[in-house]
This record gives sequence, structure tokens and C-alpha cells, in this order.
Amino acid sequence: MKPNFALSLSFDGIRLLHRAAGGWHLVGEVPVTSPDLTGDLTGLRKAGMKVKTKRLRTKLIIPDDQIRYLSVETGDVDDDARKAAALVALEGATPYPVDALAFDISPDGETTHVAAVARETLAEAEAFAVEHRFNPVSFVAAPVDAAFLGEPFFGPTAHAKVIIPEGRTVEADGVRVVIVDPMPEDATPDAAEAPLDQKADAAAPADETPVVAAEEEAKDTPAAPPEEDDSAPEPSKATTEDTTSDVEPDTDAETEPEPASDSES
Repeated sequence: MKPNFALSLSFDGIRLLHRAAGGWHLVGEVPVTSPDLTGDLTGLRKAGMKVKTKRLRTKLIIPDDQIRYLSVETGDVDDDARKAAALVALEGATPYPVDALAFDISPDGETTHVAAVARETLAEAEAFAVEHRFNPVSFVAAPVDAAFLGEPFFGPTAHAKVIIPEGRTVEADGVRVVIVDPMPEDATPDAAEAPLDQKADAAAPADETPVVAAEEEAKDTPAAPPEEDDSAPEPSKATTEDTTSDVEPDTDAETEPEPASDSES
């Protein structure tokens, strides 16, 4: 499965994006200097919950300043040889030992482009997203100036094991996230497609953003027959209903994976 939302983390701000035809829509953003960061992030999540979708799951976009990009002349070899060469190139290229890094490669003829990030950076990003209930399921990057082709994919989060049905895997997109337009103002959910997260909101005080415990999320995600591709963009459909009732089970349909770069996480 591929999540329909992305949470971009940087010192410039925290952005919530929603998958759309040809790219991603910007749902909203919160400056990291906000005097009420928790409250503003709650508002950002609720803005995402107003989008026509059954659930709010995110891939976390790690900022480029936390990623080491490099290119290695490897020859036109197979992926295993490229990964081995990447590991050698990463020795001493970051403040971390190689076994403390997650990395991805991008073949480009006789050159192999590499993107690497510290696992502790991924853990911190995941903890932040889980705390604010953005349901992170994978880690990616969106390189702007790097030669890396496609979307660097650093693997699934630990939280994915809690909210993704057994037997399902999180897939890379193959192309990096590109914002094409702001979210249409009339994009609101149908009653039958209210996000699963609204069940928690209905019971929570308005000024709190409780952390959803693993046991609670597991209980709220019963196994059920496949229903819908979590990665397919949904057509905009205006409606006046915004309800916390009639929540559907948290299920996904199998999708054909797009071509993507190999990853090591």
C-alpha cells in the first residue's frame, strides 16, 4: 500500500500533503516556531481529516539537510554490487557508522546515486509524528538538487506494524513528492468515508491531542476484505456532512507496485 498523505518535516515548517493527480496538494502547514505547536498540529491533522479519504496515514519526508547524498562510479553492475559499493562509500562520509544508517540507491548507468540518513533521525521523526497522531508508515526524501533519481525510500516505520493489516507492505512511489496545487476548499469527506482518526477526536477534549496507544489503534483496525487502493487519488466531491459516526474499518486493497529504486533500511 501507499499512503495518501505525506508529512514534510523541516526547520521551515511542517507541511501536510495529500496525493492528487500529477503530484500532491498542500493541505496546510505549521511553522515550527508556533507558540502553540501542539494545538496547530492538531488543527493541521483535522484539516487532513476533512479531505475525502477513509484514513489519515502519512509517509514522512525527511529534510535534505538530514540526508547525505553522494554519487559513486560503480560500473554498470547489478543492484547487489551497487549496494556493496554504496556501503564502502558511506564509510566515514557521515558522523555515524554505516550500520547506524538507512540508505537507498538509484542506478544511473555506470553511476550509483546514494541517499543515506541516520536511523536515530528516522526514529525521532517517527516519534514526533506518532505523538501528534499522523500515523506514519514510511520514510522518504524529496531531493531538490541531488542527482538521485526518483524518491529515496528508507523503509517502513515501526508504527506501520501497528496500523497496517498483517501481510500488507508499504511501497515506495518511485517519483519524489512534488506539490502541484493547494487543497481544493470544497474537498470534504462523505459520512461513510470519515477518517478512522475521527473516532478518537470525538472522545477527546478539544484542547488535547492524545497519543493513540498501539493497542487502541490495533483494536480500531479490524481485518476485513480489501476495499480500496490507499494510493489512488480520489476525485473531489463536495458535501456538507462532516461526522464522526459511521466510520469504516481500516482496510486497503492490494495495488500493483510502481517501479521504484531498491532500498536498504
